[in-house]
Amino acid sequence: MLKRIFHRNHIYLTIISIVLMWTFGQLVKNISFFNPVSRAVKNFSLSDIYYQMMKDAGYSQPSDIITIIDATSLYDRSKIGDMMLQVSSLEPAVVGVDCIYEGFRGDTIGTNRLAEGLFSLPKPVVAFKLTNYDQEIGEFTQQRHSFFAPMDGIGEGYSNISYDAGGITVRSMVTQRVVNGDTLLSLPYQIGSAYTDDVKDMASTRQYMIDYTPTDFPVVHCDSILQNADKIRGRIVIIGATHDDADMHSSPYGRIPGTVIQAYILQTLLEHEPVKEVPVAWTVIISLFFIWLTDVMQTEISYFGSKQKRPFVKLMLTSAFTKNIINFIWINILVYINFLVFNLYSIYFNPSTMLWCIALLVEARLFYNSARATLMARKVSKSKKKE
Repeated sequence: MLKRIFHRNHIYLTIISIVLMWTFGQLVKNISFFNPVSRAVKNFSLSDIYYQMMKDAGYSQPSDIITIIDATSLYDRSKIGDMMLQVSSLEPAVVGVDCIYEGFRGDTIGTNRLAEGLFSLPKPVVAFKLTNYDQEIGEFTQQRHSFFAPMDGIGEGYSNISYDAGGITVRSMVTQRVVNGDTLLSLPYQIGSAYTDDVKDMASTRQYMIDYTPTDFPVVHCDSILQNADKIRGRIVIIGATHDDADMHSSPYGRIPGTVIQAYILQTLLEHEPVKEVPVAWTVIISLFFIWLTDVMQTEISYFGSKQKRPFVKLMLTSAFTKNIINFIWINILVYINFLVFNLYSIYFNPSTMLWCIALLVEARLFYNSARATLMARKVSKSKKKE
């Protein structure tokens, strides 16, 4: 049995399945007919399904730190200033403003009232925007600020939540960027730093996975601030737009407001538990092991079936159909194990390549057997000619 388990054929079939998967990937990537498939595969992650499974199971919990104030309907700067004064009167711990107010717009009274409201806030942190994304260098090259920033006493952080200018699902965060030689920090990082020093070591240009564990962030409408003092006092408050179509982004839960994604990023920083991704080297090793193990399992089932005396049982256990059924069940088991590890330990192993290769193992075996039969036939033919 050990000889069958460690037979070199398993290695060959593992390699062939990888080659088939790579070939299929190249076809999808380079033939325009497959563009919809290519985009769907590129933008797919099992982590999205895992978070949705948690939400559907009622796992969602209310946030006891972060509150969002919906200012979508506020355009008048005087009213915005009044709203900020109301927030300030309730003594929140930190206030982040996920809005940009450019220029004076000729409204001196409104602008002054807005500035008054802003400076009344405890530890205010305002947003600015990185613009003009350069595909060649993979970075933004310009910035867009509010009229009052940068200014002493006001923190400032970039509010871009996508790593690049694409419209793909936002799964990662970058807390620090270097733009034209300047080191810039993100809005959630600056808010978190104003709240506690525990996030200081999270400043990095590397990508962290956002922890989207289902959370209900209290949302207070700008017209009912004083009536919701318990949701503001002593908490982190983020002022932003939750019903602005221009600020909706793809997430594991579909399209949600950018301000809510900022809250998830901030929560990830505060809990100091971004999702840990398995390194590429270990992903390759683990994937190869399970592809090999799957082929061993298929071989052993076929061997067991070949020993059966009843023709129907023998046919079923050795058929390609049965192997595909086994693959389907096995893939579901692996996905569920991956989900448990993800849920319990916040460790994400990307199984996409492994699952594709496992799904192609039956075809790989058919290809291998056909190629081996062809080679054997040629050898026999050559031997007969020599005779």
